[in-house]
Amino acid sequence: MSLATHSRTGNLNRTYAGAIAPNAGSAGGLLAQYSLRLGDVILRHRAEVAERASRIDAELASQVKTDFIANISHELRTPLHSILGFSKILKGAENSHLELTQIIKYADFINGSAENLLSIVNDVITLSKLQSGKLALNMDHIEGGELLPESATWARGQAEQSGHRFISLIDEDLPLIWADHQHLKDVLKRLLSNAIHFTPAGGTIALSAKLHTSGTVIICVSDTGDGMTDSEMAEALTVFGQLDNRLDRQNEGTGLGLPISKALVELQGGTFSLISKKGEGTHAVLQFPHGPESARLWPWQEQPHAQ
Repeated sequence: MSLATHSRTGNLNRTYAGAIAPNAGSAGGLLAQYSLRLGDVILRHRAEVAERASRIDAELASQVKTDFIANISHELRTPLHSILGFSKILKGAENSHLELTQIIKYADFINGSAENLLSIVNDVITLSKLQSGKLALNMDHIEGGELLPESATWARGQAEQSGHRFISLIDEDLPLIWADHQHLKDVLKRLLSNAIHFTPAGGTIALSAKLHTSGTVIICVSDTGDGMTDSEMAEALTVFGQLDNRLDRQNEGTGLGLPISKALVELQGGTFSLISKKGEGTHAVLQFPHGPESARLWPWQEQPHAQ
């Protein structure tokens, strides 16, 4: 049985089976309490999410550092072992009666290992300067028609020695490029070395340069290597990123070449991009402003590529 009573001034209304319901004023109080509790729950949830995110970031940063230390230790030990080993042999040359040709060969091994070691140390120093904003630039108008052929000549020798075909597609009348000569030369060497290193013997490496209709000079280093997926390109451009982090990986390196190249190009006011497809090779495209002395423009209909 239900008792339905209504009170204009009373505090309670009685309904079915004598149940008691609060009046409007009391309902407002409960809603306020619920809002406060809900707010507390949301704040606690946000704090937990932030703490979890911070912990994940710390774990990822720690993993990156761990991977880098493992990689750099491996890369440093390899040339050091070579230097120590062959220098020890040469040190005992009097007792071992080494021939002159052997001495020259071992000295060459030591020299190559030392250059490799110096390159690794320079990479770490360059990265440190880039991240701290202390890398000095000497910006000037550069003769692209001199720098690029010089890089092409160096790359041709390296490519042919490794069993690759090399193509140079450089405009003869390139305008002046506004950049840092030494750092641009360093970027080209890094990209060309990468292309040779990651392209199987018999593949093609190309260096192209042309003036775009937008008024910028576009330089492209192309190869017919294995290529990369989008995720692999993102990984390759990450500092210390290695597509193969195993210490026994086929291709060695600190994982700093592409990130440093990208940072150097952008620091000089240029743009850097990778165009790659798995199984079809990779194009590293640099775009630089040129000097006001040249007003001639050439059409640029497609990205340069190895043929």
